[in-house]
Amino acid sequence: MLAVQTLLASSLMASTALAHFTLDYPTTRGFDEDKEPDFCGGFTSVSSRQPFPLGSGPVHIDSHHTLATVVAFISTSDNPSSFDDFNTTSNGTSIPLASSIFQVAEGDSCFNIDLGGSLGLTNGSDVTLQIQYDGGDGNLYQCADLILIDGYEIPSNETCTTDASKASDASATSSGAASATSSASTDPSSSSGGHKEIVGFGIMSVAMGLAGLTLL
Repeated sequence: MLAVQTLLASSLMASTALAHFTLDYPTTRGFDEDKEPDFCGGFTSVSSRQPFPLGSGPVHIDSHHTLATVVAFISTSDNPSSFDDFNTTSNGTSIPLASSIFQVAEGDSCFNIDLGGSLGLTNGSDVTLQIQYDGGDGNLYQCADLILIDGYEIPSNETCTTDASKASDASATSSGAASATSSASTDPSSSSGGHKEIVGFGIMSVAMGLAGLTLL
Protein backbone atom coordinates (compact mmCIF):
# COMPACT_ATOMS: atom_id res chain seq x y z
CA MET A 1 0.00 0.00 0.00
CA LEU A 2 2.76 2.41 0.95
CA ALA A 3 4.60 1.73 -2.31
CA VAL A 4 1.46 2.49 -4.33
CA GLN A 5 0.86 5.72 -2.38
CA THR A 6 4.45 6.77 -2.95
CA LEU A 7 4.16 6.01 -6.66
CA LEU A 8 0.91 8.00 -6.87
CA ALA A 9 2.46 11.01 -5.16
CA SER A 10 5.53 10.85 -7.39
CA SER A 11 3.40 10.62 -10.54
CA LEU A 12 1.29 13.60 -9.53
CA MET A 13 4.39 15.65 -8.77
CA ALA A 14 5.98 14.70 -12.08
CA SER A 15 2.82 15.63 -14.01
CA THR A 16 2.62 18.98 -12.24
CA ALA A 17 6.29 19.73 -12.89
CA LEU A 18 5.77 19.22 -16.62
CA ALA A 19 2.62 21.34 -16.71
CA HIS A 20 4.12 24.38 -18.43
CA PHE A 21 5.43 25.74 -21.70
CA THR A 22 8.35 27.85 -22.82
CA LEU A 23 8.43 30.77 -25.24
CA ASP A 24 11.59 30.16 -27.24
CA TYR A 25 11.32 32.74 -30.03
CA PRO A 26 11.17 35.61 -29.62
CA THR A 27 13.04 35.13 -26.36
CA THR A 28 10.89 35.30 -23.25
CA ARG A 29 11.45 37.93 -20.54
CA GLY A 30 12.19 35.10 -18.16
CA PHE A 31 10.94 31.69 -17.08
CA ASP A 32 9.85 30.43 -13.68
CA GLU A 33 7.32 27.60 -13.89
CA ASP A 34 5.91 28.49 -10.47
CA LYS A 35 5.07 32.00 -11.70
CA GLU A 36 3.68 31.10 -15.13
CA PRO A 37 0.03 31.50 -14.00
CA ASP A 38 0.78 35.18 -13.33
CA PHE A 39 0.72 38.11 -15.74
CA CYS A 40 3.68 37.80 -18.14
CA GLY A 41 4.76 34.65 -16.32
CA GLY A 42 5.66 36.70 -13.25
CA PHE A 43 8.19 38.88 -15.10
CA THR A 44 6.53 42.29 -15.07
CA SER A 45 9.42 44.56 -16.08
CA VAL A 46 10.24 45.35 -19.70
CA SER A 47 13.44 43.64 -20.83
CA SER A 48 15.74 44.48 -23.71
CA ARG A 49 13.61 44.79 -26.83
CA GLN A 50 14.30 42.34 -29.64
CA PRO A 51 13.96 43.20 -33.33
CA PHE A 52 10.90 41.67 -34.96
CA PRO A 53 9.31 42.14 -38.39
CA LEU A 54 6.76 44.88 -38.94
CA GLY A 55 4.21 42.51 -40.44
CA SER A 56 4.18 38.73 -40.23
CA GLY A 57 6.72 36.96 -38.03
CA PRO A 58 7.15 33.57 -36.33
CA VAL A 59 6.70 32.54 -32.72
CA HIS A 60 8.16 29.30 -31.32
CA ILE A 61 6.83 27.65 -28.17
CA ASP A 62 7.65 24.31 -26.56
CA SER A 63 4.53 22.64 -25.15
CA HIS A 64 4.85 20.22 -22.25
CA HIS A 65 1.22 19.08 -22.48
CA THR A 66 -0.22 16.45 -24.80
CA LEU A 67 -2.64 19.08 -26.13
CA ALA A 68 -3.03 22.75 -25.27
CA THR A 69 -4.90 25.86 -26.39
CA VAL A 70 -2.83 28.90 -27.36
CA VAL A 71 -3.51 32.52 -28.26
CA ALA A 72 -1.24 35.55 -28.68
CA PHE A 73 -1.89 39.11 -27.49
CA ILE A 74 -0.05 42.33 -28.22
CA SER A 75 0.33 45.54 -26.20
CA THR A 76 1.45 48.91 -27.52
CA SER A 77 2.11 50.25 -24.02
CA ASP A 78 5.71 51.22 -23.26
CA ASN A 79 5.49 49.29 -20.00
CA PRO A 80 2.40 47.06 -19.85
CA SER A 81 1.47 46.27 -16.28
CA SER A 82 -1.86 44.45 -16.56
CA PHE A 83 -3.98 42.38 -18.91
CA ASP A 84 -5.95 45.54 -19.72
CA ASP A 85 -2.88 46.88 -21.55
CA PHE A 86 -3.31 44.00 -24.01
CA ASN A 87 -6.99 44.85 -24.56
CA THR A 88 -6.83 48.52 -25.50
CA THR A 89 -4.27 51.16 -26.45
CA SER A 90 -3.63 54.24 -24.32
CA ASN A 91 -6.28 56.15 -26.31
CA GLY A 92 -8.90 53.45 -25.86
CA THR A 93 -8.60 51.69 -29.22
CA SER A 94 -9.36 47.98 -28.99
CA ILE A 95 -6.40 45.74 -29.77
CA PRO A 96 -7.19 42.68 -31.90
CA LEU A 97 -5.70 39.30 -31.09
CA ALA A 98 -2.26 38.75 -32.57
CA SER A 99 -3.24 35.19 -33.51
CA SER A 100 -6.26 32.97 -33.78
CA ILE A 101 -7.13 30.68 -30.88
CA PHE A 102 -5.69 27.28 -31.77
CA GLN A 103 -4.37 24.03 -30.36
CA VAL A 104 -0.87 22.59 -30.27
CA ALA A 105 0.44 19.12 -29.52
CA GLU A 106 3.33 18.35 -27.19
CA GLY A 107 6.74 19.58 -28.33
CA ASP A 108 7.91 22.48 -30.46
CA SER A 109 5.27 24.47 -32.33
CA CYS A 110 5.67 27.44 -34.63
CA PHE A 111 2.99 29.92 -35.65
CA ASN A 112 2.96 33.33 -37.30
CA ILE A 113 1.58 36.54 -35.84
CA ASP A 114 0.76 39.63 -37.88
CA LEU A 115 1.97 42.90 -36.42
CA GLY A 116 1.03 45.00 -39.43
CA GLY A 117 -0.53 48.41 -39.75
CA SER A 118 -3.99 47.70 -38.33
CA LEU A 119 -2.99 49.42 -35.08
CA GLY A 120 -0.98 52.14 -36.73
CA LEU A 121 2.26 50.33 -35.95
CA THR A 122 5.24 51.68 -37.83
CA ASN A 123 8.94 51.06 -38.19
CA GLY A 124 10.47 51.40 -34.72
CA SER A 125 7.24 50.78 -32.77
CA ASP A 126 7.72 49.21 -29.34
CA VAL A 127 5.31 46.38 -28.50
CA THR A 128 5.06 43.53 -26.02
CA LEU A 129 3.90 40.05 -27.01
CA GLN A 130 2.08 37.89 -24.47
CA ILE A 131 1.34 34.22 -25.09
CA GLN A 132 -1.53 32.61 -23.19
CA TYR A 133 -1.37 28.81 -22.93
CA ASP A 134 -3.79 26.37 -21.34
CA GLY A 135 -2.98 22.68 -21.20
CA GLY A 136 -6.03 21.86 -19.09
CA ASP A 137 -4.91 23.06 -15.66
CA GLY A 138 -5.35 26.81 -16.06
CA ASN A 139 -3.88 29.66 -18.06
CA LEU A 140 -0.11 30.18 -18.20
CA TYR A 141 1.66 33.22 -19.64
CA GLN A 142 4.96 34.33 -21.16
CA CYS A 143 5.96 37.75 -22.53
CA ALA A 144 8.57 39.10 -24.94
CA ASP A 145 9.41 42.75 -25.61
CA LEU A 146 9.89 43.72 -29.25
CA ILE A 147 10.82 46.60 -31.51
CA LEU A 148 9.25 46.34 -34.96
CA ILE A 149 11.59 46.74 -37.91
CA ASP A 150 10.32 47.11 -41.46
CA GLY A 151 12.02 44.47 -43.62
CA TYR A 152 13.68 42.69 -40.69
CA GLU A 153 14.85 39.23 -41.76
CA ILE A 154 14.11 36.42 -39.35
CA PRO A 155 16.95 33.87 -38.91
CA SER A 156 16.24 30.98 -41.28
CA ASN A 157 16.15 28.46 -38.42
CA GLU A 158 13.29 30.38 -36.76
CA THR A 159 10.85 30.49 -39.68
CA CYS A 160 7.75 28.28 -39.58
CA THR A 161 7.77 25.27 -41.87
CA THR A 162 4.20 24.63 -40.68
CA ASP A 163 1.98 27.29 -39.11
CA ALA A 164 0.30 25.62 -36.13
CA SER A 165 -2.38 28.33 -35.98
CA LYS A 166 -3.54 27.45 -39.50
CA ALA A 167 -3.29 23.66 -39.31
CA SER A 168 -6.34 22.36 -41.15
CA ASP A 169 -6.76 19.41 -38.82
CA ALA A 170 -6.55 21.38 -35.57
CA SER A 171 -10.20 20.82 -34.69
CA ALA A 172 -10.04 17.16 -35.66
CA THR A 173 -7.39 16.45 -33.03
CA SER A 174 -9.73 17.34 -30.17
CA SER A 175 -9.76 14.93 -27.23
CA GLY A 176 -11.02 14.93 -23.68
CA ALA A 177 -8.17 17.21 -22.68
CA ALA A 178 -8.88 19.46 -25.64
CA SER A 179 -12.50 19.78 -24.58
CA ALA A 180 -11.33 20.94 -21.18
CA THR A 181 -8.85 23.45 -22.52
CA SER A 182 -11.26 24.88 -25.05
CA SER A 183 -13.56 25.92 -22.22
CA ALA A 184 -10.79 28.02 -20.72
CA SER A 185 -11.03 31.78 -20.98
CA THR A 186 -9.00 32.83 -23.99
CA ASP A 187 -10.32 36.24 -24.94
CA PRO A 188 -8.68 39.48 -23.77
CA SER A 189 -11.58 40.80 -21.69
CA SER A 190 -11.91 37.66 -19.59
CA SER A 191 -8.13 37.37 -19.19
CA SER A 192 -8.08 40.76 -17.50
CA GLY A 193 -10.49 39.48 -14.89
CA GLY A 194 -8.45 36.53 -13.74
CA HIS A 195 -7.59 32.95 -14.61
CA LYS A 196 -9.98 30.07 -15.09
CA GLU A 197 -8.46 27.01 -13.50
CA ILE A 198 -9.19 23.58 -15.03
CA VAL A 199 -7.97 20.31 -13.57
CA GLY A 200 -5.62 18.56 -15.99
CA PHE A 201 -7.02 15.32 -17.35
CA GLY A 202 -3.54 13.78 -17.46
CA ILE A 203 -3.05 14.11 -13.72
CA MET A 204 -6.53 12.79 -12.97
CA SER A 205 -6.00 9.76 -15.21
CA VAL A 206 -2.79 8.88 -13.39
CA ALA A 207 -4.49 9.28 -10.02
CA MET A 208 -7.46 7.12 -10.98
CA GLY A 209 -5.30 4.44 -12.56
CA LEU A 210 -2.95 4.12 -9.63
CA ALA A 211 -5.71 4.35 -7.07
CA GLY A 212 -7.24 1.29 -8.73
CA LEU A 213 -4.12 -0.67 -7.87
CA THR A 214 -4.99 -0.41 -4.18
CA LEU A 215 -7.95 -2.69 -4.82
CA LEU A 216 -5.74 -5.51 -6.12
